Amino acid sequence: MRISTLLKLSMIMLFMYMLMIPASTSVVQSAQSYHWKHVPIGGGGYVTGVVIHPTEPDLVYARTDVGGAYRLDSSSGNWIPLLDHFGDEDSNLYGVDGIALDQQNPNVVYIAAGKYGNVGPSDILKSTDRGATWRRTGLNLRNEANGNIHRAMGESIAVNPTNSNYLHVGTRYDGLYTSSDGATTWSKVRDVPNGLSGEGIRSVTYGLNPVTKQGQVVYAGVRGIGVYSKAPRSNGQTTWQLTGRSPEYPARMTAAKNGTLYVTTDNQGIFKYNGVQWTNITPSSSYSSYYGITIDPRNDNHILAAVRTGGDNLPLYRSVNGGRNWTIIHKTLVSKPGWWTPNMFFSATSSLEFDPHNAGSVYASDWFGVYKTSNINGTNGVAGSASTWEAITDGHEEVVALTASTPPQGTSFFSGLTDQIGFRHDNVTEIPLNKLPLAGMREIVSIDYHEANPNHMVFLGSSDWYGTTTRLFVSSNNGVSVTPMNLPAGSTLGRLAYSATNPNVIIYYPQTGNPVRSTNRGTTWQNMNGAPFQAIGGSMVFTYNHPLAADRINGYKFYMYAAGYLYRSTDAGANWYKANAIRLPVSEEIIKVEAAPGLANRVWVSLGTDGLYASANSGSTFTKVQGVQSSRLFSFGKNKPGQTVPSVYVYGTVNNINGFFRSDDMGVTWSNIGPSGEGIGLGNEPQIMVADRQTYGRVYIGTNGRGIYVGSLE
Repeated sequence: MRISTLLKLSMIMLFMYMLMIPASTSVVQSAQSYHWKHVPIGGGGYVTGVVIHPTEPDLVYARTDVGGAYRLDSSSGNWIPLLDHFGDEDSNLYGVDGIALDQQNPNVVYIAAGKYGNVGPSDILKSTDRGATWRRTGLNLRNEANGNIHRAMGESIAVNPTNSNYLHVGTRYDGLYTSSDGATTWSKVRDVPNGLSGEGIRSVTYGLNPVTKQGQVVYAGVRGIGVYSKAPRSNGQTTWQLTGRSPEYPARMTAAKNGTLYVTTDNQGIFKYNGVQWTNITPSSSYSSYYGITIDPRNDNHILAAVRTGGDNLPLYRSVNGGRNWTIIHKTLVSKPGWWTPNMFFSATSSLEFDPHNAGSVYASDWFGVYKTSNINGTNGVAGSASTWEAITDGHEEVVALTASTPPQGTSFFSGLTDQIGFRHDNVTEIPLNKLPLAGMREIVSIDYHEANPNHMVFLGSSDWYGTTTRLFVSSNNGVSVTPMNLPAGSTLGRLAYSATNPNVIIYYPQTGNPVRSTNRGTTWQNMNGAPFQAIGGSMVFTYNHPLAADRINGYKFYMYAAGYLYRSTDAGANWYKANAIRLPVSEEIIKVEAAPGLANRVWVSLGTDGLYASANSGSTFTKVQGVQSSRLFSFGKNKPGQTVPSVYVYGTVNNINGFFRSDDMGVTWSNIGPSGEGIGLGNEPQIMVADRQTYGRVYIGTNGRGIYVGSLE
């Protein structure tokens, strides 16, 4: 009788165990109706150029270093993203190194696409429907829209204003190219040198011949050499030549209607060229770096120029006599998102453009967004009074996500970002009013919460991309306010884990320095025995491994993955040891460890192309989740109503289908929840995934330049 009872109990335990470990097969069910949209933040990313169509009113485009290209919707005032239909295999195309419009056909637009030069693809893209669709033209030469300070130069593409078939494209490494058939075929211009490697030719423009006042001249600004021009010469031939004594480091170029060429540089000021000689017209010797320059289409002598480097609220200069004299334009930002700080205005200013269709209207772009004024000549036209500007941020979602967290109570979603710190998203459908109050910080690299009472939270902040100052912040009110705590000397960046039951226990794994623990909420720190070193990788904030996790049931239990082993501590981090005897794959991709909420001893490890691994005994043994060929990102979320196990979300490959998936039965079956159709920018390097602990079916995806998306059941 006793043996029979034990046998029954063993069978029950085995059955329960099998429920928690994925079965040998997984089936991708039919796609559910999922709705994907942005978590609105409102600007915050570098807009490297604005261009306005010269003959079509209200046709304005913007390009960015990591977030693609946008067109301004004149009716709503929102930015419409134009590249979001590109999938992950084309993620490099979300960086835009130049943009050009066809003056003869307002439906045609070109962009030089390529975020990084060391990966692909790059190409010149052409659209004949104002950016709704694009075709690759085959000029797959390296662009680097996010490469360096030169990203905000340009435009590196120009279309002949009198013949749409002709255009020129400057490249960073391979010189100048031209097409005579609307970008169907390309040929290299061998009379123009390549310029400095990685900088190359960042600006190309057409203009009226300033000497003859008839015929077109095309100019190419060659970094490290000067400005080349193609125009009819005295011998009757039309050839390329270096213009004598031109500035060696051209940044941006624009030509007035009378043919005078204006050139800004990043180290020599501003120059103008009348076809015979160059004249230095730099507004102030206090600055040598100027990028944005624009000429009033109603007055060739009315010029605006903006300083590129030196801080924020940088000067905007005006000349009304062709650059002989300059005055500073007083400017005030009167409309912006509530969380924007005073430094977010004319900071690293990249471009300026007079609106040719509205007198007195000017657009500007900088490190954080696009601005517009309708009274560049002063309030009510009063000379010397301030011009008023508004930030155009609706639809401009370009922040880079570093981390995120979804507590089971209180505010449901927290974000950690580059440059903009991060937010406590009280409402994921509205732009936040305030940043998280981490004084002195610019990035948040790790967030965790106390499972028993999520009012207790911890944030790991950094003053810059390198962790020069790395600091812990603790909160007792769900992130409304925080208290800074010091970390051990020499510790930079890293990850945090917060005890599930003891609000005083925090584990800290730095990227540089010794892994440590605190038993008094960050007041003091102690080294940990047996903890693996250098397990997070990277020396900057741009590492997306999350190998550290707190158990969500046992407040003394923590996990850390390193080199194929899951290290476990059962005494609040005092001692660590390898939990698994059989080594897991050693992945070099994004690694994530997460304990299943509400289930004791359940911990899963995501290892990129090596798949997803589940353990029901705190990491002593693992079973590979069958059918999941790759798990680039994963997370646990709120259980489906009626289920006792959490939902699981995966971004990767399930049964040979790439995309986003949810399982409500711990990986036995999966539902495809990815965006149906085109137009959702999840292809721009998804690097953060957290599932909502309070709302079933909701999951957040952080990208490398298109902000944060939220997917939820319709």
